[in-house]
Order: sequence, then structure tokens, then C-alpha cells
Amino acid sequence: MNNKKTNLNASFLLNHVQSFITRLNLNSHQTILIGLSGGPDSVALLHLLSTLKSIFGYKLIAAHLDHEWREHSNLDLVFCQELCQKLNVNLICKRASNLTFKPKATGSKEDHARQLRHFFLKQVAQEQAAQYIALGHHLDDNIETFLIRLIRGSSLNGLGVMQAACGLYLRPLLAIPKQAILDYLAENDLTFMQDSTNDSELFLRNRVRKLLPELSLIDARFKQNFNKTVNKIQLANSFIQNIAQQTLTQISHDKKMDLKLFKTLDPFLQTQVILAWLYQHQIHFTQTDNFINEILKFFNSPHGVSHQIGINWQIIKKQNLVEINVNSI
Repeated sequence: MNNKKTNLNASFLLNHVQSFITRLNLNSHQTILIGLSGGPDSVALLHLLSTLKSIFGYKLIAAHLDHEWREHSNLDLVFCQELCQKLNVNLICKRASNLTFKPKATGSKEDHARQLRHFFLKQVAQEQAAQYIALGHHLDDNIETFLIRLIRGSSLNGLGVMQAACGLYLRPLLAIPKQAILDYLAENDLTFMQDSTNDSELFLRNRVRKLLPELSLIDARFKQNFNKTVNKIQLANSFIQNIAQQTLTQISHDKKMDLKLFKTLDPFLQTQVILAWLYQHQIHFTQTDNFINEILKFFNSPHGVSHQIGINWQIIKKQNLVEINVNSI
């Protein structure tokens, strides 16, 4: 572990999170649910949000999910219970085996764990009428996610990685490097749990994590410049999505898309319009080149009036109009 102190001291981190909450206009009528693993990032965020609670008056609840991966994972639960008791924060806990959610059959173990966490946190947020779910993701996490998606050939939208505020989710520490969080914990004498799986090279993220110090050695401004680049990608994505939605509106009527007009679009815009069309119908899908190409192939084929793509939805083509039919099988 790098023991070199950053110049982001405890007061800076507290001011950073306070400014973040101020921009959201949080008040005494709102509830924040924080995902608490017991690791350094979530412990620091819980301490920060608990410290600021008296200023803003919001209600703070913590939620802990035991993935049951490790033999002594119950120790994380005990740690979280003691921490929340000390900070006077209500804690809700569940075991993964008690959740009714089934992750997608495809994807890594890490992907399945992420799906379970989001399902659990959304469920608790709904039960507790929480307006936001706060997560401890930081700058290093965002860089790792970017590199993983780059390796896997992600779309431009995927390279936009995580946002500090997106829908239900808040990530107040997303612009903060990991070392600054460790410094904050040390300055406040806060202990945390160590997940042994974070050292296992079975997980791609752990292998990618080891590259970060080398990138910073190449250029000390790497992390700062990364934030700037991701902000530009996110702005570009927002612009593209707005154009795609406007175009979809122009070539559609009653959610039926005009195929002749669609075929006049630039190939890149065609892909974006298809995505906007699927989102409009609230279709759940995994975006891959093969998935998009399958739809384009059907659009361009002179044959066929319907094509089954998802488990419970199909695309119907009739008189140069295409529409999505859900629950048609």
C-alpha cells in the first residue's frame, strides 16, 4: 500500500462532501441510504455523512449485504453493527441467500455480486422511502472501470463510466483518490475491514488496479486529467443521446418507427436511435455489437415480418414501419 500522504486532508474531504450535498439541496424531509460493506470507502463515507447530518438534517440509514463468499463474512456484519451503533445510524442487513433476486446467467462473479447489491439496495430504499442511495466509489474505482470497459471493447456510453449523481445513486467521493480516503480514516482513527478477495488475481479489477501506480508514474497529472477526459465523454454522450431522442421523435409515430427514414440516417446515429427506441419501450438488454447488428440485419432484410430477439419481446415489421411487441410469446 502506498503510504504517501495526499494533500487532501480531512477538512478538505468534509468540505468536498458538504458542497456536494449542498448542490443537491438535501433537507430534513429526505432520507439517504448508504451501502455499507465495512471496507475503507464505505466507512469513510458513512462517517462523513453522519458528521454532516446535523447540518442538513437528512435521515441516514445504512444497509449491509453479506454475499456469503467468505467463511468469516459474518465478521463484516458485526463490524458494521458496532460502527452504526457508535454513530447512531440505523443498519439494515441481509444475506445474499435470502434474496429472491437471480442474477443474469452470463457475466463474472463480480458482475453477479454487483447485481445483487443493487437489487438489495433498491429494495431497502423502497422499503425505507429513501430518496437516494449513497455509494463509496472513488476516483480509482472509476479509472479501473474505464480500463476494464476499454479492455472489453465498451461503447462510448460505457466509457463515460460512473457519475457522481445519477438517478437514485450518489457517489460523493467519485472525484477523490483512494489515498485521500485512507488519509481521512487515519486522521479520524477509523478502522475498517479488509476484503481478502481484493488481492485475488482471479478478478480482472484487481489485476487492473495494479496498473494505476504505473500510470501515475508516467505522468503525475494522470488522475486529474482522467477526470477531465471522463467529463468530456459524459458531455458528448449526453449530447448524442439528446440528438438520438430528437431523431427518434421525428421518425416515429405512436412508438412505430419509419424504416425508410431510419435508413437515411448516418450509421452511428442509427445505432443510437435503436438504443433510444429500446429505452423508450423499457426493454432490458445487454448492449453488444452482435445485438445491434442483429436488429439492423432484420431492418435491412426484405423478408420477415417479425423477429424474436428477447425472451419476452419481438420486433414487428409492416409497411415500412417497425414496432416492439412486448409479452407476445
